[in-house]
Amino acid sequence: MTPIFYILVTLFLTSVIWSVIFLMSWFTLGKKQYAMLWTIAFALSACQWATILAEPLFDSHTLYWMLGSSFSVGSVLLGTWGHCIRVNSSIKIRYLIISAIVTLAAVYYFTAINVHVGLFMSLYVYYDVILLILSAVIIFRHKQKSLPAEIGASITYSLCGLLLFVAASIALLQGSQVNEEYIALYTLINFMTVPAAHVGMAVFMIFIMASDLAEKMNHLAMTDVLTGCLNRRGFYNKSQEQLKDKLNNYKYVSLIYWDIDKFKKINDEFGHAGGDVVLVEAAKIMQDCINPDDLFGRIGGEEFTLLIARNDEPTAKAFPEKLRNALASSPIHFNDKVINVTASFGVINIKCNKTAIESAINEADKALYHAKNGGRNQVVHISELSQ
Repeated sequence: MTPIFYILVTLFLTSVIWSVIFLMSWFTLGKKQYAMLWTIAFALSACQWATILAEPLFDSHTLYWMLGSSFSVGSVLLGTWGHCIRVNSSIKIRYLIISAIVTLAAVYYFTAINVHVGLFMSLYVYYDVILLILSAVIIFRHKQKSLPAEIGASITYSLCGLLLFVAASIALLQGSQVNEEYIALYTLINFMTVPAAHVGMAVFMIFIMASDLAEKMNHLAMTDVLTGCLNRRGFYNKSQEQLKDKLNNYKYVSLIYWDIDKFKKINDEFGHAGGDVVLVEAAKIMQDCINPDDLFGRIGGEEFTLLIARNDEPTAKAFPEKLRNALASSPIHFNDKVINVTASFGVINIKCNKTAIESAINEADKALYHAKNGGRNQVVHISELSQ
């Protein structure tokens, strides 16, 4: 038995193991479609190595080569497809499938019809290289701050693509006839790099799935279940994190603290189901008015907060009144009844990036108290908070 044989056996077994691991991950981590695609990708990879191991059993070289190259292309295609689905990429998968079919048709042509060793050995590998680099870009660029697992996966995909590009180029240099020196170099590069890349990509894909789950759990821990906005913990954390940037990038930053007027009466008259509808619809009305980088949270039963940043004082000061009018002019429907809802607002301007959000909320609460005592359904601003 040659060393290459043992390497192929190792690759086959690891591919089978990874396909089982991804199948288990699919079952246990929410049956994500991309996890199933990665399961099938590694199963096809196992088929590729099994085909190479079984080469002596094939009577037809064309059948052997087409099976092996098809499994390779299919494996990388499904892996890339999985990454596209995971990040909701705009890339049309049908174009990748069509290009795969064209590539395999060309491989068949140069294998069985107009034999050209360099081309039939390199074309499908070049296709794999393109998809590996595409996957690396998709993983790395889908959001502003990549997860560590995403960075590691992107680097691994890029290195693997680079090394396969070198191997494919060496194969192409043979021309139409077999060149034993090039074949030896091609084999050396493949079997030195593919096993490590194979394991590396699988490990980082598992890490990506685990990171996604952790991120989802963290999001749920900071999200209000009823309204979908930030909960108390989420608002405190995110607003404190972003306060410095907002003060550096905008001239006017303010915290708005508001709650629904006479909410107990709404609950008494329409029941808790009606109260929940009011909370959800009121939150939607406010979210339709705010900017994408505004932070909106529910920190109590009918109490909500907003951290906004604007470039001029008149716009910032007019914004709470805009919210008040939006809610007051939008009757909420519950079953066959109409509920007219208003809210009172307390607003504090923040000047110092060392301000504790809790302190800002306490000050805004004082303004809210004055709004309530002044007759409700109004906005009250208090002096700037500079500490």
